[in-house]
Amino acid sequence: MTLKVRKIALCALFICIAALLSAAETWLPPICPLPGIRVGLGNIVTMFMLYIGGKWNSADAMVVVILRCFVAAFITGMIMNVFYGVMGGICAVGTMLLLRRVLPQKNRENWLPLVSIAGALAHIIGQMLTSVIIYNNLFVLAYTPVLLAGAVVSGAFTGTCTMLLLKKLSPRLLDDIRMTDVDNPPRTKTKEM
Repeated sequence: MTLKVRKIALCALFICIAALLSAAETWLPPICPLPGIRVGLGNIVTMFMLYIGGKWNSADAMVVVILRCFVAAFITGMIMNVFYGVMGGICAVGTMLLLRRVLPQKNRENWLPLVSIAGALAHIIGQMLTSVIIYNNLFVLAYTPVLLAGAVVSGAFTGTCTMLLLKKLSPRLLDDIRMTDVDNPPRTKTKEM
């Protein structure tokens, strides 16, 4: 399988997993009685892509975030969530990319809870800006402190989950997902005549 086909297939898999995680959150009972506070399980896939390395880059993660929002909205039937999800996702990925570049590179996955919290806060800011644009009303910002508090907790949770995922998956599986073996394909022995 060529690198391009393999990457497209893995991208599609990441989109499906993230969309299903996002959709599942809407079907499960809320973890908090306050409206709008969610864990953001789909963000685990985004952070995984940002920190896996190999042949994956920031543009791939951005594509997955945007397409995940469309697929999740299609699954749940909540079309308005596309606007909030895309704007929040773009803000979150941008913030996480910036922090990934600024924070120390040694053992960088240890920073994932902090990076995830920052991404969750940026996600809420993006969503609130979308609300202001859609409703043309600044009063929607009154609920922002509650959402930001929820973002800190959910960001810490999803960041920790991603960090554990990266540390606990087998190195062979991680290398396969990174597609690093494409550069060094296994040699096959040829028969001498």
